[in-house]
This record gives sequence, C-alpha cells and structure tokens, in this order.
Amino acid sequence: MTASSLPVRLSLLTLALAAGFARAEDPSAAADSLETVVVKGSNLSTHRISTQKIDESTDTSLKELLSGEPSIGFGGGNGTSQWVNIRGLGQDQIDYKVDDAYMDTSTFHHQSRFLLDPSLVKVVAVQKGSGSASAGIGASSGAIIAETVDPSDLLRPDQDFGFKVNAGVSSNKGWNKGVSVYGRAAGFDGLVAGNWNTEKDYKAGKGYTNPGVTGGERVPYSALGERGLLAKIGYSFNPDNRIELSRRQEKTYGPRTMREEFIDFARNPASYRRYTQDATNLEYQGADLGFVSKIKTNIYHLETKREDGDDGAVKSKATGANVNLDSRIFDRHTLKYGVNWRKQKNLPEDNGSAAAKENKTDYGVYLEGIWDFRPVTLTTGLRYDHFKVNTSGHTSASKGNLNPSIGVIYDVMDNLSLKASMNYATRSPRLYEAMLANARNIVVDPDLKAERSRTTEIGFNYRPIRDLSLTGSYFWQHISNVHDFVCLRGSCAGGRSTYTSGVTQSTNNGYIKNKGYELGANYRWQGLTARFGVAYSNPKHHAERESYDLNTKAHAVGRTWTAGLAYRFDKPNLEIGWRGRFVQARTGTPDRGSSSNTTERRAGFGVNDLYANWKPTGKDNLNINFAVNNVANKYYYSHSQRSSSATGNSLPEVGRDVRFSVNYKF
Repeated sequence: MTASSLPVRLSLLTLALAAGFARAEDPSAAADSLETVVVKGSNLSTHRISTQKIDESTDTSLKELLSGEPSIGFGGGNGTSQWVNIRGLGQDQIDYKVDDAYMDTSTFHHQSRFLLDPSLVKVVAVQKGSGSASAGIGASSGAIIAETVDPSDLLRPDQDFGFKVNAGVSSNKGWNKGVSVYGRAAGFDGLVAGNWNTEKDYKAGKGYTNPGVTGGERVPYSALGERGLLAKIGYSFNPDNRIELSRRQEKTYGPRTMREEFIDFARNPASYRRYTQDATNLEYQGADLGFVSKIKTNIYHLETKREDGDDGAVKSKATGANVNLDSRIFDRHTLKYGVNWRKQKNLPEDNGSAAAKENKTDYGVYLEGIWDFRPVTLTTGLRYDHFKVNTSGHTSASKGNLNPSIGVIYDVMDNLSLKASMNYATRSPRLYEAMLANARNIVVDPDLKAERSRTTEIGFNYRPIRDLSLTGSYFWQHISNVHDFVCLRGSCAGGRSTYTSGVTQSTNNGYIKNKGYELGANYRWQGLTARFGVAYSNPKHHAERESYDLNTKAHAVGRTWTAGLAYRFDKPNLEIGWRGRFVQARTGTPDRGSSSNTTERRAGFGVNDLYANWKPTGKDNLNINFAVNNVANKYYYSHSQRSSSATGNSLPEVGRDVRFSVNYKF
C-alpha cells in the first residue's frame, strides 16, 4: 500500500468512508475495498463496517457486525447484558462515540452502558489503544466510533426523494422491521428512520439447561424488545459547508433480571425494564475557510434513563461540544487543533438527595501536526486535559494533565509501510453509578488523579500484490492511577438501607498493564474474498488482588482467531460465504463468587456461520439475505464477561439461529 497517497488531513471516519463506502451504482468500488483501512498519520489500523455491508447481512447488532474483528469481544445475552472490551480492556476504559457525542457515566455496575442500533449508522470504525492528541476526551484505551446515516448516503445522484424498507426473521425466536424516508430540495435535506427488533428468550447451544426456573433449553429473561429512531434535517450552503440537526433515540424493553449479566435467578429478581438513550446533536462541517482548510464542530446533549416497574427512573445526562480544525501548511503538512468540553451529572430516583448534585466537567485543548517528509510521515501532538468532579458527600477534586503523542510511518516501498507510535491519554474519575448514588455517601480522595494511559505500538502494512493486504502490530500499554470506589469506613455493602451508614471513597487503586499483538490478512480476486485475523492481549489489573474477569477494567480473553471465505457470482449477483471465530482457552482467577480465590479455566470455543446475499436486480437497491449462525449449535460462554465456565453465573451465547432478511430502497 502506498501510504503517502492518502491525504494526511483525513480523519479516521472520513477515510473509512472514502475507502470503504461503495455506492449501489458502482460495484467496482466495492470490489476494490478491503476490510482493513490504514489511516495515514495514525498508529491505528481500523476495521470498519459500512452501510452496504449491513444491508448485505442479517446482522442486527454490533456484536454480530464486528464478529470478524478479533481484538473486540462482546459478552452473552442481548442488549445491555453484553459487556464489551477492546484488547481485553473493559467498559470503564473504552467509549462508544456516535456522531462525536459520548459519555462515560454508568447506570449500574451489573449492566453495560453501550447501546447502538447498527441500522441507523453508515459506518462503524474501531480505535484501539491510547488515542493521539486529537482523539478527544478520555481516549485512554479505545473506542467504537460510528456516524449516523445521512440522506445523501441513501439517495442516488439523480434522486431527490426515496424510502427504504427492511424486515427479517430468525428461527431462535426473533424478528425485525424498519422503514426510512428521506429527501432533499433547495439545499435542504431530511431523513426519518425507525427500526424495531424483537428477541424472545433464546435457545443456547446443545446441552444447555437453564437453572432454577423451567429447566428448559431457553435462557430465561433474555428476551428483549429494541427500538431505534433517527430524525435529521440539514442545509448545505455549498458543497463544502453544511449544518445539520439530528435526534436519535434507542430503547430496550422487556422483563429483565435486576443484574442483567447474571442468571442467578434466586438472588436476581426480574422486573419489566425500559432503558432509553436519547441524543440530540447540532453539527457543522466546512472546508476551504481561509487558513482553516477543514472544520467539524458539534454541540450535543445525551440522556440515559433506566425504569424498573414502578420504582421510578434513574437518569444520567451529558452536554458537550467539540471544535476540530485542520489547516494545510505548504499544501503538504496538516495542523490539527481544537477544543473539547463535556459536563455530566447523575439524577437518581430521589432527586432531592445530595446525590442529585453529583457532576463532573471535562475540557481539553490540543495541537497536532502531521508532517509529510516523504517517505517518512511524522505525527506530533500535545493535549491538555482538565477535570473537576463534585460528589454526593459535598467534596470535590480537580486536576489537569499534559499528554504528548508521537508517531512515525516510513514508506519503505510503495507497497510496504512501517509504523511506530507512543501516545499518552487521560480519563477522568467516573461519577458513581446512578442507580445507587442516592443511597451512598461518596467522598473523594484528597489526591484523586485522572487515569493516565500510555500505549506504545509498532507495526507494518504490506501489500505484496494488488489483491492482498497484510497488517500486523505489537503493543504495550500501561494505565496508572486506575480509578475505583472503596469503602472508607462504616458499612458500604448489603441492602440499600445500610449504604448510608458508610462512606465510599472515589480514589485511585493500582495500575493496569497490557501487551499483545494483532495480525491480519485480506485477499480479493475477482469474486473471491478471504480474510484472516488473530489477536492476543494480556491485561492485568495490579491492585489488592488480581482478577481475570473484572468486566469494567480487564478481561483475560483467550487468543482469538477469525477467518472468512466468500465468493460472489456475477449472474445471478449472489454471494455465498463462511465466517468463523475461534477463541483459545484461558485460565485465571474470577472476580467474584465462591471460586474467587481459585484458578479457573475458561473453555475455548469455535463458532462457524454460513451466509448468502442475493441482489435480484444486480444492484444494491434490493438485498435478500440468508444465514445460519452457530451452525453446529455450540454451547459456549464468551470470555468477555465474568466467570464464563459452564458452572459460572453468566449468560451463555445463542445457539443455532437460521435467519432470513430483505431490504429494498425505492
């Protein structure tokens, strides 16, 4: 690959779109795109999924869409039962960013804080390790980054109005449907989209029997209804300058256990739960504004809400803004600079309590240069981050950090690039989980610090022939001042009535060390595509006691292998493929339960899927999809959750699932 041929000023998602998003009328562009996109001036290799790939599959969740990425893991269950990790680092270390809007406050420590309907997005990319100076607030260990779909992504060049419908069904008791309407006129454009997904209690693999409920082969309380809504209106002043207002809501609902990650039904009662994420975003993108060659700025408001039966609502809110500017220097180098700001607060059930005042403010400023000294590209950056946190115990803490970053890419040949980087990033102390905050007295450690992460990475990108791309990297990561909540005095455990008698301290507790590697290969020749990937990481939280499945911080995930093979015929326009994900066994000490002082073996597993995509019109406007997931009906547990043995307390994965779906754009 000729790394220097890529414009250095492109952002991660812009490049992913430019390289990977293929229009329906241009099948040759799709034939030339590979699964892995390498960002010039970045230390990251980015696995991305475009809206075309989503339309060509029966996948209805990010877990399924990203199953080909070996460095990412999702836990069992549906919705917020699923814990997520990147390179083995858990949800307190990573982020979901949708349209550059995100928050890091947790609703409940037995529930994932990530929720995203892939039908509403046009591209999903993955950032790994500590981000560079321009990566934003809290970019300590990676992020899943998405941009929602625009009308222009769905309209043909000669089309001013259109709509899209989709529907699907699965043998493991699930179905989905959706509709989108979009158009443009006189510089204005708009879109309204909705998607509904229903999952009943699913069957796990062969040999599973649920404990203590019905004794059947279905997993109780795994059923979930999901609804995703998106509305947008925008105005383009000219081809380079556009303003847009969007509103996105994602909602899950159904009977769920109190601790969604567990199946201990005797101690984990179920109730009807609604969990909602609302996002409002005002965004402006421009180009060629004098010294500023590119600008992207947005103001956003996020709100999450958990409602359990008649218990009332628990909310978390975030309001933020980003100003990101690029300037070209001598038409060769790029200067990136900007400001990020975000304020978060918790609103527990009792809004009159002191906990209602729990809040946190982050801001950061950065300067980053991408210097094109061909055949060498040098990236230098400096970022200043500052936080202030106010707790329910009427205490506060504030500090700032300088975070440098440096990277180099050497184009040894047109088809071979070597890269190395070292990035520092900080993540401010979290607010206490909203569900329990109204009953806890939280104070800060007088010397409370932000977590500070350093990632050093080396790697290569090699294209020995036009149709084959090889990538590899090795990384070392160290996170100091790991944030935690500890009992300072009194009773901090047991029922809620005992919480108020104790004092919980927001403090720093040890450090995390991680190291590992990733290798990938993608091959495309005529209608044949093949891919291969392997990832290994070894994160360890060094504190009072090491644990291999602390899902908020570090997971010991077995070495993960992914592979895929597919062939697309010209006439009919039909693709038939196979994909596999294989995880090796891993041993370690569980975080909790009766085995928390013993070594446990997490069993390895291998899962195979078959799929087909047919385009009856020969274009991308009509897709008919078929899949058999988990062909062998394997009974297994993901490593991306707590104790994942057959005797553990976590949710097993879905068994065999035969799926059919169709989508059509008018």
